[in-house]
Amino acid sequence: MQVRVEDIAIGVAPIGADMSASAALGLFLSDPSLFALPVVMNGAALGQVTRARLTEVLASPGGRDVAASRAVSHFMTPKPVMAETGTTVALIAKLAADGNTSVLTDGVIVLHDGRYKGLVTPGAILAAVAQENALRARAMQAAGKRLRQATARALDVARDKSSFLAFLSHEIRTPLTGILGVADLLQDTISGSEPRRLARTISESGNHLDRLLGDLLDLSRLEAGKLPLSPGPFDLHEFAAEARDLWQSRIAGKRLDLRIHVESDSVMRVESDAMRVRQILFNLMSNALKFTEQGHVSATLATLEAAGHLKLRMTVSDTGCGISNADKARLFKAFEQARASTAQTHGGSGLGLSIAKGLTALLGGEIKLADNAGGGSVFTVTIPVLRAGPRLAVDAPHKPRMRSLTLGNVLIAEDHAISALVMSQALKAAGWRVETVQNAADAIARASEAPYQAILADIHMPGGSGETIVRTLRATTGPNQLAPILAVTADISAERKAACERAGFTALIEKPIRPRALVATLADVLMADEDTGWELGAKRA
Repeated sequence: MQVRVEDIAIGVAPIGADMSASAALGLFLSDPSLFALPVVMNGAALGQVTRARLTEVLASPGGRDVAASRAVSHFMTPKPVMAETGTTVALIAKLAADGNTSVLTDGVIVLHDGRYKGLVTPGAILAAVAQENALRARAMQAAGKRLRQATARALDVARDKSSFLAFLSHEIRTPLTGILGVADLLQDTISGSEPRRLARTISESGNHLDRLLGDLLDLSRLEAGKLPLSPGPFDLHEFAAEARDLWQSRIAGKRLDLRIHVESDSVMRVESDAMRVRQILFNLMSNALKFTEQGHVSATLATLEAAGHLKLRMTVSDTGCGISNADKARLFKAFEQARASTAQTHGGSGLGLSIAKGLTALLGGEIKLADNAGGGSVFTVTIPVLRAGPRLAVDAPHKPRMRSLTLGNVLIAEDHAISALVMSQALKAAGWRVETVQNAADAIARASEAPYQAILADIHMPGGSGETIVRTLRATTGPNQLAPILAVTADISAERKAACERAGFTALIEKPIRPRALVATLADVLMADEDTGWELGAKRA
């Protein structure tokens, strides 16, 4: 249940507008807990005077001589925030995020039918917001547990996994935007170490849930045979360097030596699904680092030829606690840990090795587990690959031209209020002017009348979809026929991405939405070279 202003209001006795400043100061001195005094005339709230403001005035040179006898009405907070009973604290927090900083310094005056009811302190507002978000985070943790149970039941009764996965993506990743996005906004707008710590805790919990959801979706797609592969050439040296850069930062604080290298006689350019190969390697390294407190974790990449076929071999070894023969037999099963105490001691969901095995099988390879002679474990993955040709100049990463970006108007079509709030606040903070609508019809009507620098459209909305918006605008000669239109969706499957491209979207934004990533994505789209950005929209139209 949402917290309302009257739930956290305190009953501070009001004073009249003609009370002298010195008399008001006496009230503050007699009650150290007072942070402000409401100023009321005939029951109607005129405003408030804060302890900080009055003390500042009277402590200034000559302040007591000049200001002590003046009425407190001269020292009231300019444009104080007043809210009727029934107003949610979430709405007050939105006011603060929109730039009304007096909420976080002077609090809120609570009214009932226009008459003074009480005051809400800035600390109470921050505490209530943090408590609401913490409750949402705990609710999402409970939802994660229910999600695992639902997944098991769905697999047992052979439900339609494709629609089930789409439902999970939307139903979980959309509210995750509220947790992660609002937590990011809070960290960027609130002050004080404790509120920032609470916001950071919410963000970390949300990130954990997002990773768990991603693992569950990958596992379900593997079981359903619906995880697509995208083979392409990649360089083993670059592949190893990326892994080294990522994992070196993650072992900070551990007495570990991280070793990642490619054997010198290997074929350096191979062809396979680099993203899935990377996922296998990272899952094995994550497992090794989790169970290794000292010594080393090593990853060795090599190619070998057998019967005229080229294979990639990845070996991950560690000097950790090792795995018993009894535990090896069930270690690659979903939700399994080597020991019952593992989850409590080291964390994890027991999905990493199961996914690694499934991806290895999907790529036509095999994974083996053995004991490390020096203590610990050795995982070996062998995957068939193709020999890739030399890199051509046209394959070199394209560097966009550096040019300035003028921020204009952006239209957001999103029916989920929290998602719309996160996107709107993030873009406004970056400098864009933002308009929001809640359905496709309103989005089309707005876009038919005025040009927008970009349009962000949710894929799933009542009464019409984001695809309805993009198809309608691309088919007309209106002001936004060639404007970048970005799809916003929690369904990040290959099928959904292909459908968005066919519909004519310029790019795709994935839920849960992170403010900084959203701003970066939109900036990248708008700053793309003309021959890859705007002309793409023209061709699709």
